[in-house]
Amino acid sequence: MRFSSLSAELDAITKEFDYGIVPGSATVFVRDEVNNIGRLDLTLLEGVMIVVEVTDQGYRVTSCSPLCNVDPALSTAQNVQAHLEHNFETMENLLMTISPMFRERFQQALYDKLQSVQSQQLEPSSGKQQQQQQQNDTMTAPHSFDEWIN
Repeated sequence: MRFSSLSAELDAITKEFDYGIVPGSATVFVRDEVNNIGRLDLTLLEGVMIVVEVTDQGYRVTSCSPLCNVDPALSTAQNVQAHLEHNFETMENLLMTISPMFRERFQQALYDKLQSVQSQQLEPSSGKQQQQQQQNDTMTAPHSFDEWIN
C-alpha cells in the first residue's frame, strides 16, 4: 500500500483512477482496519465489474462479472478470470494487466505529463537562448557608424 492507513489507500483508489475506469464506479464496501482488509468494486471501461481486495499483501481481484454479452466485455472478463486471486504490488499494475482500455488511458496520461514537463523545461531555456542570441548579435554588430554603412 502507498498510504499509511487502509482507509487512506481505499479513499485514494476511489478518486485517482476515474480517468481509466467508469468514473465514479469505485465503491468501498469493506473497510476492516483491525484485519487490514478492504474491498471495493469498480467497473472497467470494457464493461466488466470487478471486486478488488486490498491488504498488506497487495491488490487482487476476487471476482468479476461482465455487464453485457459482447466484446470487449467478454474477452476482458476472460482476462480478469485468468488473473483472479493473483496479488499485484500496485493498483496501477493490476488495472494495466486486466484492462487494455485502462492501460491505454494510463499510457496517454503518462505521455501527457511527460510532454508537460518537457515543455516547462524548454520554456526557460528558450528564454536563455534568446538572451544569448541577443548578446551575440550585439557583440557582432558594427561598433561605429563607418562599420555599419560598409
